[in-house]
Amino acid sequence: MTRLILPGLVVLLAACQQQEAPKAEPSALQGEATPAEAAATSASTAGFDTAHAGTPAPALALETGPDGRTETIADILKANPGQKLLVNLWATWCAPCLKELPTLDALAADTKGVLLVVPVSQDMEGWRKVSAAFTPALYPNLSTRVESGMQFGFQLKAKGLPLTILYGPDGREIWRYAGDRDWNSPDARANMGLPA
Repeated sequence: MTRLILPGLVVLLAACQQQEAPKAEPSALQGEATPAEAAATSASTAGFDTAHAGTPAPALALETGPDGRTETIADILKANPGQKLLVNLWATWCAPCLKELPTLDALAADTKGVLLVVPVSQDMEGWRKVSAAFTPALYPNLSTRVESGMQFGFQLKAKGLPLTILYGPDGREIWRYAGDRDWNSPDARANMGLPA
């Protein structure tokens, strides 16, 4: 299991840092991307990616609080029938993630009963790290979940953080977006089928 977590952490950390700084030259360990791989990566990160549309959400337990209680994406949707679900993978060490959280909070405030907005922390230190950074005073309209094993991002084949996925009421992916953005902007809302 540690073999899966450590490479995942390195990839997510590197991708998060690429949001803030110019891309460094590839190292011998990373290898160079072929032109086809570079084009595919560019196409999927340039905007809303539908390559995984129809894929069911991972059936992993997400911690709902420091008490260890859990729920899955299916549980969240079952408790809120007919609503779409916007899942945002984030971490306390990811500056672009923290930059977009207020826009997710604003979106959640404006779309109650229509769209669920669920941040999922990928912090390896779990609630110990998340509780101080994600408070009701900062984000009154959001309730984060924690999945510190980073298996959620691994199953989604996340190449970095933040990663935001829109699921339909049936729990199947509609699209995903890699990188930060203003989630309450007119174009983001249009892509969720919401009025501007």
